[in-house]
Amino acid sequence: MVDASWDNSGLPPQKKGLGTGMKVLLGCGIAALLALVTCAVGGVILGNMIKKDPKAFEKRVEGFAKGLVQKDWERFRTLVGQLQTDDGARALYRANSGLHQAHPTEDQFLQATRTWRPRLGALPAEAPVGNHHHRHRSEDEPATENGVAAEPSKAPSVNITKVFGTTRIQCRYPGGALVSATFDGGGVQRIQVE
Repeated sequence: MVDASWDNSGLPPQKKGLGTGMKVLLGCGIAALLALVTCAVGGVILGNMIKKDPKAFEKRVEGFAKGLVQKDWERFRTLVGQLQTDDGARALYRANSGLHQAHPTEDQFLQATRTWRPRLGALPAEAPVGNHHHRHRSEDEPATENGVAAEPSKAPSVNITKVFGTTRIQCRYPGGALVSATFDGGGVQRIQVE
């Protein structure tokens, strides 16, 4: 009875304040509230930027998008340039073992590139980003602007997809040819021309 106090009958003293579970719950609630407020303030600022000058905002977003895809676009342009000559195609085939699956020999690859060349053309230095139409139309419906048929675009249409280190670039020329290249890291895995 030496350690016991006369007022608690030897029981451990009761803890004062919140328990550990309540402290964690309170901390998570505060973090969620801060995240919600940050999103709301960011949304208001973004909304004001869009309302203030929508064209400038669109140009800023397009500039950001071009910055993201320009390196991949330059790599694709280099690849298409190599396909234009036999020497370039040979160097491309030798440097990329992934092409050996679709074309087991260098001669087969050269034959394929020779059939592709008439459909390949020069590509612009900058990635064609932001040249999208906002309304989808059927294949046989002509593009119109205020009831007048629009002139077909002379720029290629590009789709760049990145998934886990693999980049796939599809480029449709105005004449209809579709060039598709798949890059895995630094190497070319597949080339298709339709």
